[in-house]
Amino acid sequence: MPPKQARAGRRHGIPPAPPQRLPFGALESRKDPIDLALWQTLRCVLLWSRTPPHRRARLFRRVGAPVRARIAAAADAAPLLADPLAVLLRLQEEPGAADPATVAVACDRVYDWAERTGLTVTATHFAEASAYAEPTNPRWAIRAGYMTRAKGGHEMLGRSEAWHARGYALAVRDKDRDMVLRALTGSGALMKDRGEYGAAWRLYVRAARRAVRTGRKRRAAVAFHYSFALAVETGHVRVAVREATEALRYYPLHDERLPALAHDVAYLLMRSHHYAAALRLVDGLAHRVGNLAVMGSILGMTARAAAGAARDRVYREAAEMALNVAEINDECAGSVYVQLAEAARVQRRWGAVAELAGRALEVARRRADVEVEELAVELLEQAERQEVPPPASDPPPDAPVAVLARRLAARIRRWRRHKRGAGIQV
Repeated sequence: MPPKQARAGRRHGIPPAPPQRLPFGALESRKDPIDLALWQTLRCVLLWSRTPPHRRARLFRRVGAPVRARIAAAADAAPLLADPLAVLLRLQEEPGAADPATVAVACDRVYDWAERTGLTVTATHFAEASAYAEPTNPRWAIRAGYMTRAKGGHEMLGRSEAWHARGYALAVRDKDRDMVLRALTGSGALMKDRGEYGAAWRLYVRAARRAVRTGRKRRAAVAFHYSFALAVETGHVRVAVREATEALRYYPLHDERLPALAHDVAYLLMRSHHYAAALRLVDGLAHRVGNLAVMGSILGMTARAAAGAARDRVYREAAEMALNVAEINDECAGSVYVQLAEAARVQRRWGAVAELAGRALEVARRRADVEVEELAVELLEQAERQEVPPPASDPPPDAPVAVLARRLAARIRRWRRHKRGAGIQV
């Protein structure tokens, strides 16, 4: 953020953006044409964004043939990058004429491509680049807050807090109700990751009430979903069922978050050892989602439910795929290892419980994830004591959680995701 804008923001009560980071994280795809083009482009965007507008015209040297060739090679390797890279190439050619909103949208398109191809470090860099390029737009600040939270670790969680605070203040100033709600739920998720459950709950309640009051059903569903997950983690089962029912009520028929809701309700069922009911919610669902982190979490949940329900073939297939995803996606790795450790505990494989819980603990400490760390420590203690979980059971058919599970299973059977093409061409 240029100094003059930063001073003006502070005068209006807008928190500053966190300091820019070095762009080396963009060297992630292991494909030289893509890595070099994204690294150089990111450097230029960051330099341009921190330069006062009246000094931008002569910011870069004349763009030569090597740079153009690099951009062309990246576009050939990943065609979805062609248009945003073309915009960012023009930024280098005419930095004084570049429009902040146009630059931010181009960075957002790179973020979108990287996020969907599993390049989370690159995605985080370009999400933040959008927020630096158009510093007065709350959407980009909130997106940057989400991505830095997903990356995890003390530094990134601190950045997430700064981005969310900035996004909220910008949204309030602009009277952008949708962005205000996104900022509230994002801040709540951050507080939950830090183990500050009371603060998280208050933020979710504020978001849910405001969304219902203003007729924003989908945002209300997201807020209720978040408060449901928090109620599960803190052991408030009746509240959890109520909040999940509200989330299901407000979610659109084919909303992209319905599989995540199925995952979370399955987790609630398994806390009461209702493995068969949980498996009916998640079996086969992972192959229908497009987000890699959600896919990994659902596969881990499927493996745990199948182990508890004595469905050995389903367990083996889901566990193998879940491990493969956890190795390449740090966002879901901790929860995957926890679920697989729980599956091994059902099977009384104590060495596997300890190994998987140890992996989960390593990920949790690296990402500063308090919730996963507590679960991993508990699993290590249970492995040492060889503590067997209670036997499987089924909920009474008229129990609220059973009614919720049936309603959600019916919705999931009808659910289809909106497909989007993405990926690196080999």
